[in-house]
Amino acid sequence: MTARSKGGTCWLANAECEFESIHIAGSIQPICLPDHNKPAQSYVLSPRAAWISYAKEEALHHVASHLASLAKIAATCAFSPVSFLLRACGLDNAALVANRLISTNLYPEWGLAEIHALGDELITRYPEKPLLIRNICPDVTPHLAENLRRSGWKMIPARMVYLCDPQQNAVWKHNHVRQDARLLLSGAFEILGPDQLNASDLPELRALYRQLFIQKHSRLNPDFTTAFFELCLESGFLDLYGLRLQGKMVGVLGLYAESGWLTTPLIGYDTRLPQETGIYRCLMALLLQQAKERQLRLHYSSGASQFKRMRGGVASLEYTAVFSQHLSPDKRLANHLFARGMQMLAPKILRKADAL
Repeated sequence: MTARSKGGTCWLANAECEFESIHIAGSIQPICLPDHNKPAQSYVLSPRAAWISYAKEEALHHVASHLASLAKIAATCAFSPVSFLLRACGLDNAALVANRLISTNLYPEWGLAEIHALGDELITRYPEKPLLIRNICPDVTPHLAENLRRSGWKMIPARMVYLCDPQQNAVWKHNHVRQDARLLLSGAFEILGPDQLNASDLPELRALYRQLFIQKHSRLNPDFTTAFFELCLESGFLDLYGLRLQGKMVGVLGLYAESGWLTTPLIGYDTRLPQETGIYRCLMALLLQQAKERQLRLHYSSGASQFKRMRGGVASLEYTAVFSQHLSPDKRLANHLFARGMQMLAPKILRKADAL
């Protein structure tokens, strides 16, 4: 509750929002209320960033520099209909339910009655806001996904994620898994667990995360603040691990577990070191090792598709659940059109990207 009493920018530099809370099935869950007037919000908070801005960045990532201006114009034209519909839906002003401002939220299998009760309370609280729940994956929580559908939530394709079960022997037979495990156990890296890290390590760990996800990839990724790292160290919201090489911190991993699953919303390494150093491989080996030791299934999240498939990851389509039946007729129609368009186009695009 203390964490939720502070605004989003206390925890993410690019998450302008207020928090409220709601009881679901005996647990207290956060509700994020974004300030949609602020630019450059992270995709973990902004539907526009998740479906449009981030997608545009990805589309332009591999374009040759001399074609960049033309490509930006083409991308803007291509995404304009989606942008118009999203604005008409009111999704920029949605209430995000059970959203912890991390890349992958994990949920219990809430029942149909619980979801109906949740919907009734949310409609009373936010009569003019669409309701949104991120990270709904039928292969992770099949009953939750089905119960949301039955309760009138529209399932909009959002990401391709990768799942595996480290309890299966087949995972450990992958050649890359064996190689990564040998590297992790070679003695070259010192593994520092949550009990071995202290506050003086946190600025360095944050810098490693930002090197990878903010500076190398995108300003739309969650930009975790030092206060967020302190929260993790003090409360265990994420279990933090550090990798040290020759006395210097070179990698960071943050683990989040819920309802039989483990994922890593926070990972980073020193991108200035040669790729042959193998820091990312060691971090992923540590992730697999922790999932096996804790007897949890592993949610690899999205990205690095080929890397994750070679380490037992199986592709699965993830959705964002949206409820708009309480809104005005024009917003309901816009939400229906947006959902249908995304349901028709997004799976093909995401599966094509997965095959690359």
